[in-house]
Formats: sequence, structure tokens, C-alpha cells
Amino acid sequence: MKLKNYIIIGYLISTTLTILAVFWAVQKMLIEKGEIYFLIGVTLFASFIGAMISLLLLSPIFSSLNELKKKANDIANKNFNDSVTIKGPIEFQEFGKAFNHMSDDLKKSFDSLEESEKEKRIMIAQLSHDIKTPITSIQATVEGILDGIITQEEQFHYLTTINRQTERLNKLVEELDDLTLNTQETEEHPQKNEVIFLDQLLVHAMNEFHLLIEQENREINIQVLPESAKFMSHYDKLLRILVNLLNNAFKYSEPGTPINVKGTLEDNILTISVSDKGKGIDPKEFEHIFKRLYRVESSRNMKTGGHGLGLAIAQELAHQLGGKITVQSQKDVGSTFILSIPFEDKNSK
Repeated sequence: MKLKNYIIIGYLISTTLTILAVFWAVQKMLIEKGEIYFLIGVTLFASFIGAMISLLLLSPIFSSLNELKKKANDIANKNFNDSVTIKGPIEFQEFGKAFNHMSDDLKKSFDSLEESEKEKRIMIAQLSHDIKTPITSIQATVEGILDGIITQEEQFHYLTTINRQTERLNKLVEELDDLTLNTQETEEHPQKNEVIFLDQLLVHAMNEFHLLIEQENREINIQVLPESAKFMSHYDKLLRILVNLLNNAFKYSEPGTPINVKGTLEDNILTISVSDKGKGIDPKEFEHIFKRLYRVESSRNMKTGGHGLGLAIAQELAHQLGGKITVQSQKDVGSTFILSIPFEDKNSK
């Protein structure tokens, strides 16, 4: 039964009891019968007027409850666009504001979930393709060897191809593993910081590309300021960030072009920049390049392909270290990716 009906029934019972009480009282008094009917009539009229006034005063409450009910149904149907406006008592107005706030929070949560699901579907489709391609190549090569189509003299070349495709799969698995890292270190597994010399860190990162540097005849310039810069941080994460940024620079610039790496430690802020002379990135794509599986349009025709995970992993690790990666780029001039991490006084020297 609705609240309004409860109130009406309550008034009817109250009025009936009042009339009975008045009737009983006048029976005990020396009052003429006509006056008794007059008193009962006045009582009924007063009760009716009181009921009308009460219903009038309660109408904003009924209206507010209907609005809140409608909003609750909208939320249940995942309709978060319309906000509820309450003109009743202050308590109901506050209740309405709380409903609107809850609706906004739920909308953000659902939008985030939908975006995550969309990203997951895209990721699964892209990864399925990236995994299937090398597996297909390996399978075709093995079948060719087993069927005798590939001669013994040609086998070395095709085994080299298998090895390269296997390395590609291993790298994809490593990237996926890095991408599943928790964004925060737990108390059970605290972040292990150690003393890091900036020059050694940059050299170690560049050593990962020693063969590629020779094959592509690259000029590598490394600059460290100050030369003795050292600080406390997580070495493996920093190395992984730099390797991903360097890999990106090699991937999207032509062989023979230089790559410049500069590291500075000033005012307790570590800054490492990696610059290339590649095709550059359209500024419109700056906000997207750190998303998982995102690749700029020009990268579709690059020799190396890639999975679009490297920069996403680097940015995630940078956030875990309390820093961030930004980009500066010009079309047909080149790009510079800049890692910035602030430290407390005790962490850097």
C-alpha cells in the first residue's frame, strides 16, 4: 500500500475516533440534540480541512518520492543521463543530490568497464593475430623440411627464420607479463631500491642493441649530466623503460640515422630523453600512443611491426616509480621521449 493511502486511512481512523469521543462526551453533558449534531458537523469539517491542509503540505514529499523512484528505475536500467530535481523538504533535496552523485559515479564506473571490455576485445584480437603469424610461419617451415621441399642447403636459412619467429613470440610473452604487473607494490613485496649510477644505466640499456647498432650503422650519442650522477631507485624497471624507449627509436627511424640519449639529475629530478630522426608523430596522436596496442598510422608500414605494447609498458613502469613519460615530436623531423622521475633529497646525490 502506498504511503499516501496510509496517511488517508490514518486520518479517517483519527476522525472517526474524534467523532465518537465527541459524541460520547456530549451524551454525558446537558446539551440539546441539535447542538450535538452541530458539534459533530464542526468536528467533521475541521477534520476535513485539516486533512486537506496536511495532504497539501505532504504533496512535495509524494512528488519527491516519485522522482526518486523514477531515478532509481533509470539507474537500474543503466540510464545515468538524467539528473533528479527535488523541490521538497531539505532532507529530500539532500537525498536527491546523493542520488545524482551516486548516478554520476556509477556512470563513470560503467563507462570505464565498457572501455576496458572494448580494449580487452581489441587486445585479444590483435594478440591472436600477432601470435598466429609467427606460428604459421614456423609450421610452414617445419612442414617444408619434413616433406623435403626445403633442401638441406636451404635449411640453415629457414631455421634462422624459425629462431627469429620464436624470439618474436618470446618478446610478446615478456611484454604481456610486464603489462600485468600491479600498479602498486604490496607490503609483502616492497619495491627494492638500489644505488644506480646514471651513466652505467644508459650504457647497459644501449648494450641490449649492440648487434642492431652495428647492422644498421647507427651513430649513438650518450650524454650524462653530471657525469657522477647517482640515485636510489628500482634498477630493473628503469632498465626496462629505457630498453622500450630505445627499441621504439630504432623501430621507427631509418638505419644510419643517429639516436641521442641524454640523462640529467638536477634538483632531485631524474630526466632521461631518447631522441630519433624518424618520421615523427602527429600531435593529435600524442594522447593515444601510450595506450595498449595503439600504433601510429605510419608504423603500419614500418619494417618491424610490433605489438603496440612497448610504450604502454614503459609508461606503466614510470608511474610505478612515481614518474611519467612525455613526448615531443615533429613530422618528418623526429621524436623525443622524455622520462621524468622526482626523488626525495635522500634518494639522489
